[in-house]
Amino acid sequence: MKKFITLLLAVMLVFSLVACGGNNATDNAGNATSDNGETTTTNEENVRPFVAGTSDFNGDFYSGWTNSSYDNDIRKLVWGFGLMTDNAAGEVIDSPMVEEKTVSEDLTEWTFKIVEGQTFHNGEELTVSDIKFTFEFYMDTEALAATGGSSSMADYVESITTNEEERTITFKLKKVIYTTDATVFYETWILPEDTIKAGAEAAGQNVQEWVKTNISAPIGNGPYVFSEFHESEYVRLTAFEDYIGKKPAIKEIIVKVTPSETELDQLLQGEVDLLKGVGEAEKIEAAMDADFLTTNNYFRHGGGTMILHSDYEAFALTEVRQAFAYVFNRPKVIELFLGEYGISSQGPYSKNQWMMFDDDEMSMLGTAENSRFENSLINYDILDTDGRFDEEANIAKAHELLDAAANKTEGEYANLTKDGDNYMWKGEPLEIKITYTAFWSDTYNLVWNDDYISKLGFNVSLHGLDWPVMYGHWTGDQTEERQYHAFVGGTNYTIKSNPKGDYATDKIKPWGQPSTNGSRFSGGNTYTAAEWDQLLNDIENAHPITGADEYRELWREYIRTINAEVPVIPVYSNNYYDLYISDLENFNTNALWPWSRAILDANWK
Repeated sequence: MKKFITLLLAVMLVFSLVACGGNNATDNAGNATSDNGETTTTNEENVRPFVAGTSDFNGDFYSGWTNSSYDNDIRKLVWGFGLMTDNAAGEVIDSPMVEEKTVSEDLTEWTFKIVEGQTFHNGEELTVSDIKFTFEFYMDTEALAATGGSSSMADYVESITTNEEERTITFKLKKVIYTTDATVFYETWILPEDTIKAGAEAAGQNVQEWVKTNISAPIGNGPYVFSEFHESEYVRLTAFEDYIGKKPAIKEIIVKVTPSETELDQLLQGEVDLLKGVGEAEKIEAAMDADFLTTNNYFRHGGGTMILHSDYEAFALTEVRQAFAYVFNRPKVIELFLGEYGISSQGPYSKNQWMMFDDDEMSMLGTAENSRFENSLINYDILDTDGRFDEEANIAKAHELLDAAANKTEGEYANLTKDGDNYMWKGEPLEIKITYTAFWSDTYNLVWNDDYISKLGFNVSLHGLDWPVMYGHWTGDQTEERQYHAFVGGTNYTIKSNPKGDYATDKIKPWGQPSTNGSRFSGGNTYTAAEWDQLLNDIENAHPITGADEYRELWREYIRTINAEVPVIPVYSNNYYDLYISDLENFNTNALWPWSRAILDANWK
């Protein structure tokens, strides 16, 4: 039977926060007296909270609803790991929760024996029953969807059996894919079964409804206890004394909402200790000039993007999307927004993905160097002899593509015509509508200025929207009539890539329902929808142990297709800097190891 020691734990936590020293007492001078009576000096600076600056949270601190990276930082601190986790090299490994793992020869049965003596933050014992409950919670897709959540877990797990006495749980899988370890067992945070069931019963809800109702008050088993949340202000977390992993030296973390406009000032004035993933030149250079700050540098595992709705009006034509990509002055975006701290890519990949490199090129992984494969892709930025965006050449290439499309008459092509120097869509001047949030207003208005647009032969209009409204149009979860073609956003890539999750055609929903295929892409001119889905299936189903070479070749074909069909334009990939106070030691972030992981190994000087 599970043990409930919530009251006792609460008393212990209160005491530890007051005493700041376990069994040590504190005298009036602020010195600590140990059990043997020796007095040592307490350095209050070294036990101060660590304050991390962040963009605003959605407040969805349980997985399954929105997918904000800022919310996920909190999840990583509250849970730390599922049955599997990662390391600083980006490898998926067994987590500290697991004592032993065995996999059947045919890969369809995965058995985990868990470590004894684990507890949740509220004192509830963590057992294999909680793990089974968690996976079945996400396998109930109907109940989850009724609350606005989603999960693909039921696509992979057929059944789950447990042995409480032996502390084992066995998963019978419906299918095994290349990313099984990451897709099924990584970052599936374990939920406290008894607490949730009791709360749901008391509230007259099912368990999914109860979690959604309490989504901003998570109960985990990881290194930090979620103790306080003020919407659009901060989250406060305190170290969990019964954490089974390496206990963090930093005892309190405050994750503070820090607007981009003021974040540098707050860092320089000591109001925050960390700004993560900074790409703007002026902020990076100011931090480098401050002798009390330190920086970690890496290429972002993701980047800024523009998503094109490839099933809407003129953007249903490959040539129109390609033409738009040629006239989109990405180097100017980078110059205005990032200065020298950014690069362009030609598809949804990063410098940190091994699939971009041949075996003899692995020393280039994570660097600015291009692999042979990357150099084979279409580069939509035609540069002049000085290395600058060549307006005339890019516009000429766009017109060449649009003219070719206007000469076609089948299907949607019949809607694209030319009147003198201007392109028409369904008898009206062709207009591409871009939408973005206020953050991008200055940059995009400078890039798509009136003088430049007048040279294109079609109109480009810019529309600023609040993020929730824009995201509704982006995903199609919107009752308003469709009107936008392109959406300014960003993406972070997963630790192991399975593009089927983003681009399968069954992810495209009718307008008015949220679509998780954001560009609504189904193969373009390169593939039929069925052929495109087959490619994605083949990538997914490469053998997880022996199929690395097969996976790499198939994944590259996916990249070639996205590059040629342009359902998404990768605008830039940041040369990122984490900027932080020099009093913090052993804080080693990289593209695959975010601050919410690295802070567990860090300490104050």
